Amino acid sequence: MGRMPGIWGPDHDAFRPERWLTGPAGAFVPESLYKYPVFQAGLRVCLGKELAITEMKAVGVAVVREFDVEVVGDSGCAACKPKFVSGLTASISGGLPVRIRRVVTTN
Repeated sequence: MGRMPGIWGPDHDAFRPERWLTGPAGAFVPESLYKYPVFQAGLRVCLGKELAITEMKAVGVAVVREFDVEVVGDSGCAACKPKFVSGLTASISGGLPVRIRRVVTTN
């Protein structure tokens, strides 16, 4: 669903954060809660939704702050582009090898 051309258009694989700036003067307009069924919406919304989102943000910030993450391989290789496999959860066919190095800061 996250990469369906019918929902996201022909550039569904492109990293375009501005696609969510659809309001007047390029302002952010939130999508309907019913568009993304991961946590459901309405009266039956997942009780752990806010905790899960907060945890995802905290992990993302910690990884970006503490580590340098680099995809291993030839970044110019068109055939090396990750292929997503749909299922209960999204995954990458064959995995995505990355090199992770702790950021060393000197005070």
